[in-house]
Amino acid sequence: MMKKLLPLAILLGAMGTAHAELAVYGLVDISYGKNIADDAANKSARLHSGGDDGSSQGNSTTRVGLKGSTDIGSGLKANFKLETAGIDRDLRIGKENKAFFHRQAWAGLSGSFGEVRFGRQDSVPFQVMGGYDFNGQSNAASALFNSGVAAWGRDRQTQSLQYISPNMGGFTAQVGFAGKEDSMTNAKAATSAGLTYAAGKFSVSVVGESKRESGGENFTGVAGSYDFGVVKVMASHADGVYGTPGRGTGLGFVAPVAGFNVGMHYGKDNDTNAAATEIFVNREIFKNTYAYADFARVNKDSHLSAKGNGYALGVIYVFDVPFGR
Repeated sequence: MMKKLLPLAILLGAMGTAHAELAVYGLVDISYGKNIADDAANKSARLHSGGDDGSSQGNSTTRVGLKGSTDIGSGLKANFKLETAGIDRDLRIGKENKAFFHRQAWAGLSGSFGEVRFGRQDSVPFQVMGGYDFNGQSNAASALFNSGVAAWGRDRQTQSLQYISPNMGGFTAQVGFAGKEDSMTNAKAATSAGLTYAAGKFSVSVVGESKRESGGENFTGVAGSYDFGVVKVMASHADGVYGTPGRGTGLGFVAPVAGFNVGMHYGKDNDTNAAATEIFVNREIFKNTYAYADFARVNKDSHLSAKGNGYALGVIYVFDVPFGR
């Protein structure tokens, strides 16, 4: 462990001397319930700490990370993010994964040209499309994922080089290239690109990524949303989520009701005719602290989920604490 932490200490020390903006951030999700896989296996509901034991429970994955940015001159900033998960029910780090910063570990440069990053990071599809899921891609209950039609449906990549453009009259573009994943059989290098247009209460995005392994599927997704004030709605279509041959449509809405956010997502895969429904309610109960209730049902086996029900009742605490100078 000491060998893993020494390079980090050197990095933080160097950035500290350059008057960097440094912060420790993350979230803790404590919940009671079970996901659809557990329900299909006739397992009982229990307490979870946000994706503990790799079981994808609760709403969000408990995580902690370090991030920083420093001015290096000529209008450029050097940036980094190091983030770990693999946190068990007792909030111990590293039980499930040998790599300490296995969730995010990237560095890059930003300026008037946009931003360039290299390392392990969220895929272009996830970054471009994630905001169209109004319940934060719930671990236990996501209808869009469980039905196999999530427009954000490609996960993190290693050896990932990405470019994010500045906002150009409402348009933002993002492109990426990732080398072969060591943990994937018959892996292939993958390219990806996404484009978003946002104006006022309207937003629309389109994204694509090439297959990540021989015999896999290319991925495409499109989504749009509009905020009417009393309710925000979305519609999406995806093809090849997580390398599966399925494709289908997603719908959703969220509305403020008596201080709560109340919403629903519905997804249907045209290939299997599997449909999933998700209902969610959440509210900020203290500063940076949120209570939530998520429920989902899948009517038949899909490419990514068995038939069953899932739910989670929990609390999320979010923190972002700058280092003192």
